Amino acid sequence: MSNTYFADAITAICENDVTGFEKLIKQQPQLLDVRTKGRSLLTFAVLHDRLRIAQFLGKRGLQFSDGDDNGDTAVHWATVGDARKSIKYILSLPRAAGEMQWILLKDRHDITPIHLAAKLGRTKILKMFTAAVTDYDNFYQCVDRIGQSPLHYAASCARVDCCEILLDERLGLPIDQKDNNRHTPLMCAAASSYPGAEDCVRLLGRRKSFSVTARNNRGRTALHLAIMSCNSTVVDVMLNELGCTPETFDNDARTPLHYAAQRGQLEIVEKLLAGNARNATRDCFGVSPAHYAAQGGYLRVVSRILASAGGTDQYDSDGRSCFMWAVIADQDEMVRHFLANFEPDRTYHDKYGYTALHHAAQVGSLRLVKLLVKEGWNIHDVDHASATPLHLAAGKGYTDVVRLLIMVGANSEQRDCQGRTPIFYACLGGQAHTLKVMISELNCKANHTDKLGRTALHCAAFAGFTACIEVILGESVSKRIAVFANFAVSLKMTITNHFQW
Repeated sequence: MSNTYFADAITAICENDVTGFEKLIKQQPQLLDVRTKGRSLLTFAVLHDRLRIAQFLGKRGLQFSDGDDNGDTAVHWATVGDARKSIKYILSLPRAAGEMQWILLKDRHDITPIHLAAKLGRTKILKMFTAAVTDYDNFYQCVDRIGQSPLHYAASCARVDCCEILLDERLGLPIDQKDNNRHTPLMCAAASSYPGAEDCVRLLGRRKSFSVTARNNRGRTALHLAIMSCNSTVVDVMLNELGCTPETFDNDARTPLHYAAQRGQLEIVEKLLAGNARNATRDCFGVSPAHYAAQGGYLRVVSRILASAGGTDQYDSDGRSCFMWAVIADQDEMVRHFLANFEPDRTYHDKYGYTALHHAAQVGSLRLVKLLVKEGWNIHDVDHASATPLHLAAGKGYTDVVRLLIMVGANSEQRDCQGRTPIFYACLGGQAHTLKVMISELNCKANHTDKLGRTALHCAAFAGFTACIEVILGESVSKRIAVFANFAVSLKMTITNHFQW
């Protein structure tokens, strides 16, 4: 029954029926104790800016400082509802000595009403709040649980007017104040997806030019973050107005060009290259921006970056070209583009002796294996361990690739540097189905011994792959185990019965 009366009370608040509300409370005083998610009638009154009702409830004992289940007070909710009359009234209420200021009351995440006003763009309320600040020296300590100030919130939501209010020198908010992840307000603005983010970036960047070089705990600058958010206009402002260098490095030595290339952002790539960004930069893994673009299949991005690098393919620290990265990522269109425009060396091996065909076989790309064989790659080429593409495909269990390679002439008996044939690789990889096809359909022999005198059966047993053992033996080991188990049970029962007599 009280729920019905509570709903009636909220209806009266929404309709601003002061007389009806007061009458209902006098008839049903228990409504003052009712809460929904910790929110009293006072919460709804300030949310709708019903000042007279809020004053009435305050006189009846409801506290503006009481928090709901999330710790949000009436001041928080008044800010959310842009309830200026209620805010003005609350700020006029005296606070006892030692009590927190109204504007600094925190919810469970340490978010204050000032944070909310900055985030929601409540400029008039924010001005009321900043005018109520008394301790300017310590206002910078007004941060939430992750260390973000109201300026971080305003910047994150591209509230440029709120940023200007919070940059009042009296407040003492450092423009490059860092949160727990070492993000500055400028970084928050650069990463913002809200319209007008470039205006916030422009404002914050001009107030302190050195802030554009600040790095977060992962070494990323505001430019890195702008690219991660695909904020092309922000990138424009940072490069052309704030003089940000396009070659800054994060903790993995990745530049903004790496980020843009990896995400296929052609427009931003163009801007960075125009600002003298270079593909010659390598990250901590020795990888260039063009490699990441090739991996993602971003054809136009790869073409543009490689054109800036002299029109030739590039190589990472493992000797793998962008073409190889496209093969490894199974990017069919990209691979065909390289074949048509760059004429990759069919005999080229990377640091580990892999050819492009090795990589295609290892990732199990049947279509690329077909294409590369057709384009002239040698199916008999070996890596530094003398393994052929067939060895790698067998070890990974790519049965269709194994079948294709053998059909086009790959030697199923070819040995690596340890004297192991592709059958060994299938056993060591636990690829029972591939092993069965190789033996029963492709007539591969399983009785070879390696340089240590071990057979494929030894390898399967050593690796613990029962299914492979069963394939090689040609009968189910599990059935044998079951026979022995049944025999053991029968024997135990016989012995038990004997001693019972």
